[in-house]
Amino acid sequence: MSRYERYNSYNRTSSARAWVDEVEPQEITALRTSQYRLEQHKLQQRKVLRKRLLVAVAVVLAAYAFTVYRGEVLVRQGAHLSKLQRQEQQLTMQNNELKIAVEELKGPERITGIAEKQLGMRIARSNIYVKGGN
Repeated sequence: MSRYERYNSYNRTSSARAWVDEVEPQEITALRTSQYRLEQHKLQQRKVLRKRLLVAVAVVLAAYAFTVYRGEVLVRQGAHLSKLQRQEQQLTMQNNELKIAVEELKGPERITGIAEKQLGMRIARSNIYVKGGN
Protein backbone atom coordinates (compact mmCIF):
# COMPACT_ATOMS: atom_id res chain seq x y z
CA MET A 1 0.00 0.00 0.00
CA SER A 2 1.39 3.39 -0.97
CA ARG A 3 1.70 6.38 1.33
CA TYR A 4 -1.14 8.15 -0.44
CA GLU A 5 -3.46 5.14 -0.11
CA ARG A 6 -2.63 4.79 3.58
CA TYR A 7 -3.33 8.48 4.14
CA ASN A 8 -6.68 8.28 2.37
CA SER A 9 -7.70 5.19 4.31
CA TYR A 10 -6.88 6.91 7.63
CA ASN A 11 -8.67 10.04 6.53
CA ARG A 12 -11.86 8.09 5.92
CA THR A 13 -11.78 5.92 8.99
CA SER A 14 -9.93 7.76 11.70
CA SER A 15 -7.95 10.88 12.33
CA ALA A 16 -4.94 11.95 10.34
CA ARG A 17 -2.94 11.75 13.53
CA ALA A 18 -2.99 7.97 13.36
CA TRP A 19 -1.49 8.15 9.89
CA VAL A 20 1.30 10.43 11.14
CA ASP A 21 2.02 8.05 14.00
CA GLU A 22 2.40 5.16 11.57
CA VAL A 23 4.63 7.02 9.12
CA GLU A 24 8.26 6.66 9.93
CA PRO A 25 10.13 9.72 11.20
CA GLN A 26 12.41 9.59 8.18
CA GLU A 27 9.45 9.95 5.88
CA ILE A 28 8.19 12.92 7.89
CA THR A 29 11.62 14.53 7.69
CA ALA A 30 11.68 13.87 3.96
CA LEU A 31 8.24 15.44 3.58
CA ARG A 32 9.25 18.49 5.60
CA THR A 33 12.50 18.81 3.64
CA SER A 34 10.67 18.61 0.33
CA GLN A 35 8.15 21.19 1.57
CA TYR A 36 11.02 23.43 2.69
CA ARG A 37 12.68 23.03 -0.71
CA LEU A 38 9.42 23.82 -2.44
CA GLU A 39 8.95 26.96 -0.33
CA GLN A 40 12.56 28.01 -0.98
CA HIS A 41 12.07 27.41 -4.69
CA LYS A 42 8.91 29.55 -4.68
CA LEU A 43 10.72 32.25 -2.72
CA GLN A 44 13.59 32.16 -5.20
CA GLN A 45 11.13 32.40 -8.09
CA ARG A 46 9.49 35.43 -6.46
CA LYS A 47 12.90 37.09 -6.07
CA VAL A 48 13.73 36.44 -9.71
CA LEU A 49 10.32 37.73 -10.79
CA ARG A 50 10.78 40.83 -8.61
CA LYS A 51 14.20 41.49 -10.16
CA ARG A 52 12.85 41.04 -13.67
CA LEU A 53 9.95 43.37 -12.91
CA LEU A 54 12.36 45.94 -11.49
CA VAL A 55 14.54 45.74 -14.60
CA ALA A 56 11.49 46.10 -16.85
CA VAL A 57 10.30 49.15 -14.91
CA ALA A 58 13.79 50.66 -15.09
CA VAL A 59 13.94 50.10 -18.85
CA VAL A 60 10.52 51.69 -19.34
CA LEU A 61 11.47 54.68 -17.19
CA ALA A 62 14.77 55.09 -19.05
CA ALA A 63 12.95 54.99 -22.40
CA TYR A 64 10.43 57.54 -21.13
CA ALA A 65 13.18 59.84 -19.84
CA PHE A 66 15.02 59.58 -23.16
CA THR A 67 11.84 60.40 -25.08
CA VAL A 68 11.14 63.43 -22.89
CA TYR A 69 14.74 64.62 -23.23
CA ARG A 70 14.69 64.16 -27.01
CA GLY A 71 11.41 66.09 -27.24
CA GLU A 72 12.86 68.91 -25.17
CA VAL A 73 15.94 69.06 -27.42
CA LEU A 74 13.74 69.15 -30.52
CA VAL A 75 11.66 71.99 -29.09
CA ARG A 76 14.79 73.93 -28.15
CA GLN A 77 16.32 73.39 -31.59
CA GLY A 78 13.04 74.42 -33.25
CA ALA A 79 12.97 77.66 -31.25
CA HIS A 80 16.60 78.34 -32.17
CA LEU A 81 15.85 77.67 -35.85
CA SER A 82 12.86 80.02 -35.74
CA LYS A 83 15.01 82.74 -34.18
CA LEU A 84 17.67 82.28 -36.87
CA GLN A 85 15.04 82.48 -39.62
CA ARG A 86 13.69 85.76 -38.21
CA GLN A 87 17.24 87.10 -37.98
CA GLU A 88 17.90 86.04 -41.59
CA GLN A 89 14.74 87.81 -42.73
CA GLN A 90 15.72 91.01 -40.89
CA LEU A 91 19.24 90.93 -42.33
CA THR A 92 17.92 90.34 -45.85
CA MET A 93 15.61 93.37 -45.52
CA GLN A 94 18.47 95.47 -44.14
CA ASN A 95 20.75 94.33 -46.99
CA ASN A 96 18.12 95.29 -49.59
CA GLU A 97 17.74 98.74 -47.99
CA LEU A 98 21.52 99.20 -48.02
CA LYS A 99 21.70 98.21 -51.71
CA ILE A 100 19.10 100.86 -52.53
CA ALA A 101 21.05 103.43 -50.49
CA VAL A 102 24.30 102.52 -52.29
CA GLU A 103 22.63 102.92 -55.68
CA GLU A 104 21.30 106.34 -54.64
CA LEU A 105 24.68 107.44 -53.28
CA LYS A 106 26.74 106.44 -56.29
CA GLY A 107 24.46 108.11 -58.83
CA PRO A 108 26.28 110.63 -61.12
CA GLU A 109 23.75 113.40 -60.42
CA ARG A 110 24.45 113.24 -56.69
CA ILE A 111 28.23 113.26 -57.19
CA THR A 112 27.99 116.22 -59.59
CA GLY A 113 25.73 118.11 -57.19
CA ILE A 114 28.14 117.63 -54.26
CA ALA A 115 31.12 118.67 -56.40
CA GLU A 116 29.41 121.85 -57.54
CA LYS A 117 27.73 122.88 -54.27
CA GLN A 118 30.15 121.81 -51.56
CA LEU A 119 33.47 121.85 -53.37
CA GLY A 120 32.83 124.70 -55.78
CA MET A 121 33.75 122.68 -58.83
CA ARG A 122 32.29 123.05 -62.29
CA ILE A 123 32.12 120.80 -65.27
CA ALA A 124 34.88 121.75 -67.70
CA ARG A 125 33.32 121.76 -71.14
CA SER A 126 36.57 122.50 -72.91
CA ASN A 127 38.35 119.38 -71.63
CA ILE A 128 35.75 116.95 -72.88
CA TYR A 129 37.11 114.66 -75.53
CA VAL A 130 34.99 112.47 -77.71
CA LYS A 131 36.63 109.51 -79.34
CA GLY A 132 35.61 109.07 -82.90
CA GLY A 133 34.60 105.82 -84.44
CA ASN A 134 36.79 104.00 -86.95
